Parts: sequence; structure tokens; C-alpha cells
Amino acid sequence: MTTLPLPAFAKSDTPTIVRDAELENTIRLIATPLFEAAGLTGENVHTYVIGDKSLNAFVAGGQNVFVNTGLIMAADNVNQLAGVIAHETGHITGGHLARFQEGLKGASAIAIAGMLLGAVAMAMGGGDAGMAVMMGSQEAAQRAVLAYSRTQEAAADQAGMTFLDATHQSGQGLVDFFERLSSEELLYTTNRDPYVRSHPLTRDRINALSGLVEKSPYKNAPNPPGLDDLFLRMKAKLIGYFQPPYVAFQKYPLSDQSLYARYARAYAYNQQHDMGKAMAETDSLLTDYPNDPYFWELKGFLLFDNGKIVESVAPFRRSIALSPHEPLILLQLAQALIAMEDDALNAEAITHLEMANRFERDSPFAWHQLSIAYHRAGQEGMAHLAAAERFLLIGMTPQATAQGRHAMEKLQRGTPQWLRAQDIVMAAGDGEMPDENAKSKNRKPKEQ
Repeated sequence: MTTLPLPAFAKSDTPTIVRDAELENTIRLIATPLFEAAGLTGENVHTYVIGDKSLNAFVAGGQNVFVNTGLIMAADNVNQLAGVIAHETGHITGGHLARFQEGLKGASAIAIAGMLLGAVAMAMGGGDAGMAVMMGSQEAAQRAVLAYSRTQEAAADQAGMTFLDATHQSGQGLVDFFERLSSEELLYTTNRDPYVRSHPLTRDRINALSGLVEKSPYKNAPNPPGLDDLFLRMKAKLIGYFQPPYVAFQKYPLSDQSLYARYARAYAYNQQHDMGKAMAETDSLLTDYPNDPYFWELKGFLLFDNGKIVESVAPFRRSIALSPHEPLILLQLAQALIAMEDDALNAEAITHLEMANRFERDSPFAWHQLSIAYHRAGQEGMAHLAAAERFLLIGMTPQATAQGRHAMEKLQRGTPQWLRAQDIVMAAGDGEMPDENAKSKNRKPKEQ
């Protein structure tokens, strides 16, 4: 049975793409002003978080920024993270990735970038790993595709500073981050962070960036209101979930009763399968912050993760009441309802999944859950259509074709749902449609 991140991603040494409502909303608040300053619209540029302990961020497959959890956890403040995102945005506006792909004779570089982005749809949900996907040879791909020239790095630095200035933010965080990487590079010449390998650092480059920061009227500007708190919450959450528990307990000892410390310890205790202590930390947070949707989500996750499916529903419902239309939390609530195998709750699960799908059209997990719920409701045509959507998203085209054809047989001809099933068959197949009045002898694949 799959679970949803951050409560719900697969834990592995292999990098994964992380999906979590609070995490994504925080990154969006940090990145969107920078993208807008660069003339990039939210519909055309995307930010993804990779569950990898190494310090890295990179651009791949066009206007897509990838940031490692290791970088977020290592950043001292939100200004450092904003600086890195601004720098990566400079690579997008400079067209550096596209030019480098051409220099690699196109196909292999595009294929590698495609490998990275092909995982994104999988990470929206589904598969044995839930809402995450193994990225496998990510490090090799980064070395091949994402190494920039010193000229490109300098240009991205300058562009990043322009975007930071435009949003009235300091570039000092980026300088501090580069200084840290430079110091570590001197200490560990054989085990450098991927960011150093793909973004060559030189003293001249750091000095040039420092000069730009000194000239900026926003050198000492405070961070945008609220972002410091959101960043510290995100960092604590990731440390509690990703790091070994002893690391979380060292950084956030019991003597620290801050929101951030309790948040991290709740996840760390859950790693140790100590539900009592995890729930105690969570309940203390809810006592102090009863209207925080993410703390209610945490309580629902802890209960679900420890097999208390029925008890998890109420906290998830409360989280949704406080943060309506949050697709990733809607998916968790629907998953719990479906797991209860109660026909009386099936209609509610369908409602939540259909709402989530308005915002998460590319979630194989949501389509899989919808297929189950529709089947239980006796809506066989919709069940086959949802299954077809899922198979199409994860690249299983024979199965998508088969399920699409089954949907066309069950749905009323000419309806939007029937037409969508037809589109899937055309997209997944070879462009030829079966005879509606007779079974094709050769073209209809076996349903799997």
C-alpha cells in the first residue's frame, strides 16, 4: 500500500523526487518572485525537490530547477537558498543548458535530461514507492549534462544578482554559500559535492560576486516577511524525516521546545517506531497551534503510518478544513478512506480525488486510487478511464491502450469522458482506432 509524502516518499539511499504540500508551498514562495523577476511565468517554470543528501541544485530539461534536500538542510538561512535558486534561474534565462546539450551532440544530453524529467511524472504518485521515484544514476547524469563553463557561471551569478536586486533581496547568502563550498573543496578534493563539480568555483568568481553584492543597495536587506519561519520549519521537517534520528536529536535536543525542534523530533521518533513520543510532540504542537494544517497532516500521517487507518481520517479532514483544496493532503485523506474498505465512505473518497485531480492531473497515484474507488462504486467505465490515465503517465502504453478501449466500451459515446478515452488510445497506440462494431483480430492488446 502506498503512502504520500513528506509524509509519503520512499526512504532509500537512491535519490527520489519528494512531494509534500508544505515543502512545495514554501519553495514556491521563495522561488516565484525570482522567476517573475526573470520574466518566467509560473506555468512555464517548475521547481522540484530531490531527496538526496548531497549539496546540489541544477537545471534540466528546459525551465526546471531541481534542489536537493541536502542543500536545503545545509543552508543556514532562507537567503542562501534564495541565492542558489536565483543563480539557477540565471542558467535558464541564459540558455546555458540548451547550449551545452548541443555541445554534447544533442541526443545523449537530451536523453539524460529526459531521464531526470521522466521521473517527475512518476514522482507525482504511484508505483511501489508511492509518491516518489528512484532517480538511479542521477549523479552521472549531472556530471554529463550540468557542467557549466566558467563564463556561464559568471553570467548566471550576474543574472542571479539582478533577480535578487529586483526582489529587494540580499545576495550575501549566495556569497556565503559559495564560500562554504570553496572551503569544503579545499578539505575534500576527492569527494566534492556535486554542486562544485557541475558549477566550477574559483576565487575570482567569488570575489566578482562579492563585488556585486557590495554595490547592491539591498546588501543588508532583511528577508521577505515570513520566509525565515517557513524555511526553518521546512528544514526541521526534512532533518527529522531524512537524517538518522540521532542527528535530529543532537540538533534539536529535548531542552529545545521551539516549534522547529518539536517538529523535527516528531518525525525522528517515528523513524524509531516510537509512536508515543512522536504523538506527544505532535499533540504539543497542536495545543500551541491548533489551526496549523500541516500539524494536523502530521498527526494523520503518524496514525496512518502506524496502522491506525480509521483514526487517521479525522486529522486529515481537519487539515483539509484548514487548507481547502490542498491536493497532496486530499490524496492522503482519500487513501485512508479507501484503505478502510467501507462502501459508505467511497463517495467521499471519489469527491476528494476528483478535487485533487483538478490540481494534480499528472499524478499516477491519484488516478490509481480513483480507479479503485470508481470500481467499488460500480462505475466501470470511469474505473477503466482512470486506469488508462495512470498507465499513460507512467509510460505503460500497451496497458493504457487496453484500458482506454475498455473505457470506450463502457462509457456513453460522444461524452467528454469517452472522448478522453479515445484520446488516450490514440496517444498510447499507433493512431489507428478499433472497429466499434467488431473486435479487431490483431490490434487489440491483451489487458494486463
